[in-house]
Amino acid sequence: MAKRTKATPADFTVSELKAMLAAKTRIDELADKRDDLQAALAKVEKELAGLIGGVVPGKPARRKAGRRKVAKKAAKKTAKRPAKKTAAKAATAAPRRGRPRKAAGAKGKAKKATATATKRATAKAGPTIESVVVDLIKANGGKMTFQDILATIQKKKLVKTKATNFDNVLRRTISTSEAIKRVGRGIYQV
Repeated sequence: MAKRTKATPADFTVSELKAMLAAKTRIDELADKRDDLQAALAKVEKELAGLIGGVVPGKPARRKAGRRKVAKKAAKKTAKRPAKKTAAKAATAAPRRGRPRKAAGAKGKAKKATATATKRATAKAGPTIESVVVDLIKANGGKMTFQDILATIQKKKLVKTKATNFDNVLRRTISTSEAIKRVGRGIYQV
């Protein structure tokens, strides 16, 4: 058998060298594309595995049951210990992570204060948009077009607002209201 010699660039013609260079360029492009696609596929597979496992991407999994068990065990251990040791340990313990606990009974007081503050804010601000629209429709005979409602509210200045597009606010209010019903296109009744 004849011994094979290694080919050198001098052995090829110019057209063969150009073809080889074009092939090399195309190989590099395809390799880059393959790497990008593999990275995208890995990302999709990771998200799919998370969804199949019950985890929503971007949100940590909640594990309340495990924490409750740990808290119950800690409570049992604390109940068995004498009070002096527990107080000493609490004084030297690191501060708890997360939101601080509310004092006992604070929950009810906070709700009452919030309800009172809401009533005051509503009283200062005046009537709601929904109540103004209901009153307008009743005063106008039961039916009114959106444009008439908007023009009347703006002309008589029945609602205080800082909205730049009050018509959008009014549309949203009317569409979500249970008291106002849509009869036809742009026509509403109470």
